[in-house]
Amino acid sequence: MMSPTPEPADTGRLLRMATVAGLAGRVDTCTRPILLTGRSVLVERGTGRVVNHPGTSGWPVQVVALRCRSRRSSVCPSCSALYRLDAYHLIAAGLRGGKDTPAEVADRPRLFVTLTAPSFGPVHLGPDRDGQLRCCHPRSRHCPARWGCGRWHPAIGTPLDPGGYDYPGQVLFNAHAGLLWARFATETRRALAAAVRLPRRVAAGRVRVVFAKVAEFQTRGVVHFHAIIRLDGPDGADTDPPPWATTVLLEQAIRIAAARVQAVTPGCRRVSARRLCWGRQLDVRPISGAGTPLEAVAAYVAKYATKAAETTGVEVGPIFCRTCEGSGTRPGPAGTRIGLCSRCAGTGRRPGVRLRPGVRLRHLNGHARALVQTCWWLGGQPSFAGLRLRRWAHTLGFRGHFVTKSRSYSTTMGALRGERREWMVLQQVLRAGVDPASVVVVPDWHYTGPDDQRGST
Repeated sequence: MMSPTPEPADTGRLLRMATVAGLAGRVDTCTRPILLTGRSVLVERGTGRVVNHPGTSGWPVQVVALRCRSRRSSVCPSCSALYRLDAYHLIAAGLRGGKDTPAEVADRPRLFVTLTAPSFGPVHLGPDRDGQLRCCHPRSRHCPARWGCGRWHPAIGTPLDPGGYDYPGQVLFNAHAGLLWARFATETRRALAAAVRLPRRVAAGRVRVVFAKVAEFQTRGVVHFHAIIRLDGPDGADTDPPPWATTVLLEQAIRIAAARVQAVTPGCRRVSARRLCWGRQLDVRPISGAGTPLEAVAAYVAKYATKAAETTGVEVGPIFCRTCEGSGTRPGPAGTRIGLCSRCAGTGRRPGVRLRPGVRLRHLNGHARALVQTCWWLGGQPSFAGLRLRRWAHTLGFRGHFVTKSRSYSTTMGALRGERREWMVLQQVLRAGVDPASVVVVPDWHYTGPDDQRGST
C-alpha cells in the first residue's frame, strides 16, 4: 500500500491500524473529494511515441476524484486515517529504522517526553488513568461539594469558577507554545553541552539532538506536546553519538531545560504582561528496545496527529475574513486601513461561518465560546497584533503544526506520499502492457471543483 513492493510487516501494520480505526473497509474512500479534469499520457522514451493513444477517436478527457487530504478526523475520517498511518510510519522509522532511515537508530539513546501547560484555574476532573472516578478538587472553595462531588462530570475540563479562570493566559500560552518548544530544544542542547563541560559549538560537532513531536489539545483547550527525543552523531541518523551521550545524560538535560524555558508576553489595557513557562507535570520515560513497545509508542504519538480543538468542542474552520485578515477594514496605502470591509461588513468574521450544518458559533458550550471570544478580542489589541490571534481563533490561538520533526529524525511525509504516487503510476503503466522503464508519464490535469456526491479511491 505504501510502495510498489511493500514489506509484509508494513502491510500487516497498516491493516491492523486501519482495523483499529474502524476504517478497514473504507480507508480508500474520501468523503470530500476534489474533481480534476484531464488525462495522463504514456510517452515512449527515445522515440516520443504515445503508447496509450486510443486511435482515431482522439484522446478522451477524464474526470477523476482526488483525495481532499484533510488531516482532521472530524472533517474526513478516511484521509485522516491515511494521514495517521503516514505519521505512524514517520515516527516508527525514527525508532526502529526503515524508510531510508538506518536501523542503527534503534540502539541510540532516546526518551519519550510529555511537556504540559501550567494551570490557569481549577477544572472539573474526569476518571483517573485506571478509569476510577475521583473527587473533583476536594477542599476547594469552588467545588460544588465541600469534599468534592466524586462523580463523572458532564463537562470535564470546564472551569469550576468561569469568572476567575485565566482565559487570556491560556490563549497566550497556546499562541506561544511553538516558541516555548523552540527554546526548550535550544536549552536542551545547552544543558547537554554544559553537563560534559564542552562549549556548545564543540558539543554540536559531536552529538546532535533530534526529535519528532505532536501537539495534543487537552479537554480544557490548551496544547501540550508528546515528543520522542533522540541523540545522534554529528551527521545525524547516519552516525552514532559519542559514548558519553547516554540516556541518563539526555534526561538530565531535558529536565533542566524544561525548568529554564520561559517567554514574556506584552500587556494591554485589560491584560497584564505575564511570564509563560511549562507546567509542573513533566513526564520523561525511556523507550525500550525493539518489539511491541516501539510499535505502541509510535501508534500513541500518531493518534494525536489527526486531532485539533474539537476535543474542546470547537469543530470549525478559520472564522476570520480573508479579505481584511480579520481587521474589519480595507487595506490602504503604506499599510494603513481605510473604510469598512465590504465582505464582512466590518465584523472581521467570515460570513456564514458554522461549526457544522445547523450549528453556529453561539451554540458552543460556555468554556469553548469563552476561549474563542478571548482569542478574538486579544487579536484586536495592538499589543498582540504579531500573534495574528484572529486568524487562529478556531485553534484557540495555537499557530504551530501539529506534527513536526527534526530534518534528520527519519523520512518525510512527502517521501511517503511519493511512494503511493509511484505505485499508482506503476499500476497505470502495467495496465497499458508496457515496460515501466521504457515510458514517461506526462500528466495534464486541471482543477474542476469539489465533489460532494461520491468518494475517491
